[in-house]
Amino acid sequence: MTRQNAPTCNDCYFRRHALCAMAPERPCPTFRAATRTLQPPLQPRLVPLAGVVPAAAAAVA
Repeated sequence: MTRQNAPTCNDCYFRRHALCAMAPERPCPTFRAATRTLQPPLQPRLVPLAGVVPAAAAAVA
């Protein structure tokens, strides 16, 4: 984001719903954009490693 489009604490879901007890100069790591509903950040997809045998399967074999 550019400097002028950078989010502020007033754009945070927690600040707008009076759930924030902090007063930092810039958004903290828990910043979530204020939308109609709070959505968790996207998580990377879990991909199993090839050739790795799970411990339970190894114990049976």
